[in-house]
Amino acid sequence: MFYIEFSVLFTDIRELKKVLDIPSDDTQEDAALSLYIEQASSWLSELLNRNGMDYKTRTEYYRGTATQKLLLRSRPVYTQGLVVNVDQTGYYGSSSGAFADTTQYTYGVDYCLQIDQEDGTSRCGILLRINDVWWKPSARQRGLLSPFLVPDLGSIRVTYTAGYTVDNLPAIFRTACNLLVAKLRYLFPLGMELGSDGYEEKSIGMVAERKDYLLALVKPMLLPYFRNFTLGGAN
Repeated sequence: MFYIEFSVLFTDIRELKKVLDIPSDDTQEDAALSLYIEQASSWLSELLNRNGMDYKTRTEYYRGTATQKLLLRSRPVYTQGLVVNVDQTGYYGSSSGAFADTTQYTYGVDYCLQIDQEDGTSRCGILLRINDVWWKPSARQRGLLSPFLVPDLGSIRVTYTAGYTVDNLPAIFRTACNLLVAKLRYLFPLGMELGSDGYEEKSIGMVAERKDYLLALVKPMLLPYFRNFTLGGAN
């Protein structure tokens, strides 16, 4: 399960006004536009399945995967400050003395980050064990000849820096947010889209509501940034 931490806006009101051709000194719609920006940014964060997209250092707990790959929750991931500790009785840091006396893996020896960007960052956010797998406990059961894997309880602690700054937030995110805001601005105050509009003897026709209608406008733009794979332990 992913817990969405919304903390970054995908555009600002100055850029939005330029896109919507609103004079910068016209503040009549500022309150509404700020609300739309916040709502659209929240939708995009949830759509992209990101646990916070702002640039900061995070400490998170993961379950072992019994595979070579461990998927981090936030992206893009930077190699600077990346620290991995393993405590088989860590229990997500909740046990007494958890991760106090643990094995700290060495970057480039025990694990590495899958680098897929020219600037040396990782957009996929995958940690790779070198010549090994991420530990996961096993158990035996009476009547079975072989041991079997059982759920891990937060034995891996990862401290890493990830996310976007104002300077490197991809333009496609800002464009998607501006498009959603423009649509929200058009839909209100009626709250739904007009299908037809008459003049004499006033008549209005509404477009029937369609599931995921607004986000369908921007999904094709953001496909390269979707988390379109899942790996055990990324929760």
